[in-house]
Amino acid sequence: MAEVEFGDLKISGGKLLLAIPFLGSVMAALWGGFELYQRLLTAEEAVTSYVSPDFSSYDEGLAVLTTKVEAAERLIQIQEDAMLLEIQNLQDRYRSLQGDIDSIEDLARSSDDTIADTSRELRDDVYGLEERVNDSIREVNRELRDIREDLEERIERILDNPLNSEE
Repeated sequence: MAEVEFGDLKISGGKLLLAIPFLGSVMAALWGGFELYQRLLTAEEAVTSYVSPDFSSYDEGLAVLTTKVEAAERLIQIQEDAMLLEIQNLQDRYRSLQGDIDSIEDLARSSDDTIADTSRELRDDVYGLEERVNDSIREVNRELRDIREDLEERIERILDNPLNSEE
């Protein structure tokens, strides 16, 4: 088997196969550590040299926007109050109109009742008048019959009267 000799140290092939990957891993770990350290130094330099941008124009814009929003909110509140007042007025008008409609309906019902009562009274009066007229007509007819009968009887008596003969 192969052996490598470093001074007094002798390494055989099997141990060499273990040592080479171990040394590669150690070297990779050291290189990764140095890279990490370098990146940390670069990041520290970037952080220490960072200068915050000037946001004063944004702050002014936000202040103006805030003022406009507050004015709009006040205007919306005023409009909302006006609308609520208008709604209240409309509700009051509705209630008033509903009361007027109820009064008119009551008056119409009362008028209907009065008209119905008056119609009944008028119909009863007309029927009564018709009955009296019919009674009067019957009475006149009876009197006419009596007069006719009386007249016929007189005519017969006159005709039957011997003095009234035309011989």
